[in-house]
Amino acid sequence: MSDPRIGLALGGGAARGLAHIQILHAFDELGIKPHRMSGTSIGALLGAGYASGLSAAEIEEHSRSVLSNKLDAARRAFSSGRGGLLDLINFNPLASPIIDGTQLVKLVLPATVKDDLADFNIPFTIVTTDFYGMSEVVFSTGDPLFAIAASIAIPGVISAPKHETTLIDGGCVNPVPISHVQEDCDVVAGINVIGKPHRTTASDTRTADLLSGAMQIQQQKIAQSQREILRCDIWIEPAISQFRIHDFFRFEDILIAARPARDEIKRALDDVMNRRVSSDA
Repeated sequence: MSDPRIGLALGGGAARGLAHIQILHAFDELGIKPHRMSGTSIGALLGAGYASGLSAAEIEEHSRSVLSNKLDAARRAFSSGRGGLLDLINFNPLASPIIDGTQLVKLVLPATVKDDLADFNIPFTIVTTDFYGMSEVVFSTGDPLFAIAASIAIPGVISAPKHETTLIDGGCVNPVPISHVQEDCDVVAGINVIGKPHRTTASDTRTADLLSGAMQIQQQKIAQSQREILRCDIWIEPAISQFRIHDFFRFEDILIAARPARDEIKRALDDVMNRRVSSDA
């Protein structure tokens, strides 16, 4: 009996998406690999490392080395190599994006990730958004740096690489891309790290939190609509709504908060495999 072919979709959620690392640990602990994967935004970034052949432990250690200590992260940013801080920041006052998306991806993506999506160990689809076409643009071949940079592009904050059309964050149209792991998969799993607007103790909610929460509402509605019309056998929502989109340096806290999701998806995958054994008996 063969293991079920699992399609794994890793959603977008900025810093909250670090919770995906716990999901990837679950697969490694069970000794199984997804049959195919898809990713949006932070899901594209972390998923690329895993689909290219890195283990969850390697991704966690690399992420920790980049994020856990702000001083070390600053040193890394200023160091030579795949890109430094002076390349990362756009100092042109006439250009609104202040962070070069391609340089950002070069800075944080492990250097061992393969150069072509077509060569990944696990077929991997990266979701971006055509701004003027108001539609998806997806990549499953070609330069992963390009595709990831487009998938994380936030207008006015992170610039996208040049393309024949204007590409922005894939979460605008497909925040949990289960639509791209339907083909030839026995089980579809979606990981939703969008989060929900989080009530604070402050008397007035900050404008930035209102804007972020408004995006969360929109993306949650899109994700819910996708679930209603597409097959999704496992749906995991780590308890990470208390973290803001920029809380990358709260790496350890996010991993701790997402730890129960690791056990949750392990139980769900165990159930799937046990049912498969029973049906074949």
